[in-house]
Amino acid sequence: MKKRVLSSIFAILLALTVTACSGVEALQSLAGNGNKWVDSDLTGSVSADEKIREQDDFAAAVNGPWKLETGDQHHGVLQDVTDAVLARKKQIVTDETIPGETAARLRAYYALASDWDARNADGITPLKPYIEDIESIESLDELYAFFADSDRNPLYLAPFITRMENVMHTGVYKEGYTVWFSAPELTLSVNGQNDFYFTMDSPDALEQLERVRDKAGYMLSQLGYSDKEASELISKCMTWEKEVAAADNMAGIKDPDDITYSRDEALALMKGFPFEIIINSWGFSDTKYFMINPAYAKKVGKLCQSRDLDHIKAWLIVNYALKCASFLDRGTYEQMQKYDASRQSVQKDIGITGEQAEDSLMFDEYIGMSPMVGAMNQIYVENFFDDSQIEDLTSITNDLLDGFREIFKEEAWLSDEGKKLCLEKLDALKVHIAYQNFDSVDYKNLKFSSREEGGNFMEAYFAGRRFEMDQIGKLSGEPYDASYWDPLNQSFSTTMTNAAYMPSTNGIYIFAGICEKPVYSPDMSYEEKLAGLFSIIGHEITHGFDKTGAQYDKDGLENTWLPYEDQMAFNDKNDAVGAYYTTLSPYPGSGLYQGTRVNGEATADMGGLRATLQLAEKDADFDYDLYFRSYANVWKVNMSQEAEKNYFQYDEHPLSFYRINVGLQQFDEFYETYGIKEGDGMYLAPEKRIRVW
Repeated sequence: MKKRVLSSIFAILLALTVTACSGVEALQSLAGNGNKWVDSDLTGSVSADEKIREQDDFAAAVNGPWKLETGDQHHGVLQDVTDAVLARKKQIVTDETIPGETAARLRAYYALASDWDARNADGITPLKPYIEDIESIESLDELYAFFADSDRNPLYLAPFITRMENVMHTGVYKEGYTVWFSAPELTLSVNGQNDFYFTMDSPDALEQLERVRDKAGYMLSQLGYSDKEASELISKCMTWEKEVAAADNMAGIKDPDDITYSRDEALALMKGFPFEIIINSWGFSDTKYFMINPAYAKKVGKLCQSRDLDHIKAWLIVNYALKCASFLDRGTYEQMQKYDASRQSVQKDIGITGEQAEDSLMFDEYIGMSPMVGAMNQIYVENFFDDSQIEDLTSITNDLLDGFREIFKEEAWLSDEGKKLCLEKLDALKVHIAYQNFDSVDYKNLKFSSREEGGNFMEAYFAGRRFEMDQIGKLSGEPYDASYWDPLNQSFSTTMTNAAYMPSTNGIYIFAGICEKPVYSPDMSYEEKLAGLFSIIGHEITHGFDKTGAQYDKDGLENTWLPYEDQMAFNDKNDAVGAYYTTLSPYPGSGLYQGTRVNGEATADMGGLRATLQLAEKDADFDYDLYFRSYANVWKVNMSQEAEKNYFQYDEHPLSFYRINVGLQQFDEFYETYGIKEGDGMYLAPEKRIRVW
């Protein structure tokens, strides 16, 4: 489980439709009765007049009464949990009785972010001094001085960039942290790919080009540039970006160890460019190890010649305009949202209310995707996470790990060597519960002014970027610590409604933001706990031993450790999961699943079920009916068809009713609990069952 409930709205494009009923029927024969289930994720899919048996469609039978009560209201997966967490976050940013400097800094930041009247009054004015400063640059030396000065360049835009997520551990220098300095993110890049700079013959490429030109043109006009001036700036920006994209060729680089260097080696690669002066000014004077694309590093000096000055200035102006747009006035923010909407399809209402969208902006983006996430995490855990839960969470997690030990010892398709190595990696796995290393971050050092003191939201955001870079610099000079959980790591925020496995640390992370009913609460029954949080934790542990997990060893280093024959056996089983899903079509016109997209998460779901059922066997009084119903309840959802199209086409997790029905029909305990037999909708013949573990 990796994605947030309130996520970005994707363009809705039907990629595949079914045109022949006979073909669907043939595929259904391969999948058992999977296509005969009600798509009970959809609003209005369950009728009060129809009695659905658990033996035929467990998801619809268990969650049907709840869906009838919910009606047309959008309810995302784990919505009850995220709602509870959000309510506490709202309290944190407004409750002045919560003590401490960290809480005060967070409240001040939120006050600036949420004061739209003040932001509207300022308009684009806060950005203008930075643009004027860039315009004043007249030489390469002045340009380099700008790159290095975090007061003038708070976004740290330069021919190379880094973020908190780029502080890594590699196999070359195991004793310390390695910082990845990459080429800058370019305006036409999509998911880190620069292909659009070299081909404009696809609708996607043309759409991205039009989007960037519209957004940049709007921002530049607001800054006072004429249409002609704006067009010239955008053209110069993209000309330089194309040179960067061409230089940043990662072809042939597969292992991060191959591009990891000592400080002296990195400086030698960057000869002809003042790399050391700039990074020292950014706070990296103690950084010993760097990850850099050598082909790009050798060309940086050539990308920054006097002849390139106007093009680089244009790149800075365009990028400051685009990257700051979200932190200015409401009109600018909404105009950027309109330009980001797909031009290739009509945008659909997927059930997110205006209030939910605003909450997502404030808490997921402004706080969650900024260094303020650490402040939120610390205050949340200190005030709303019960320390008494630690013992319970630790105890059951340890039992779960013991269950995996039994699974690995008994698994027939694993070789003896494979079993030994799985157990070694499992024994080395580190469990992190709720608490990040909060004492490593001091928010007293985060300086910005309130509105009353003349401050504005954009300046507060800039202060956060300086604070983050200072933290990266400090961390990168420390000895490597696999148990360290950085509070500023936005991808592993403990207030997310989530749990996760991180291959690079061989660690399980149980976030405080998922420890709410119906997933987990100390007063829940053992059955409910196993069906909720601990099936999720089991899911994440399973990822340590899947196709990705097999690429990282027990120390978190990229190193294929599972014997070849075991990898092949796993791949065959994993492919069978994908093949099963490829036979499923949830609603008319949906087309068939892309099984290779969801097989990893589906396999992990079944791993979590297997591990918790392993524990259930040891409890003579275990209530399997309560366990299975609780599992279905955790994954309940109520969404429009347009919302489901997004999940079906883009999400790597199966739709919720498939997570329930497909997952449960793999286990004998489920059949025994409900007396499921051949001919029932939930029945799947033993030879067709697809669980991997």
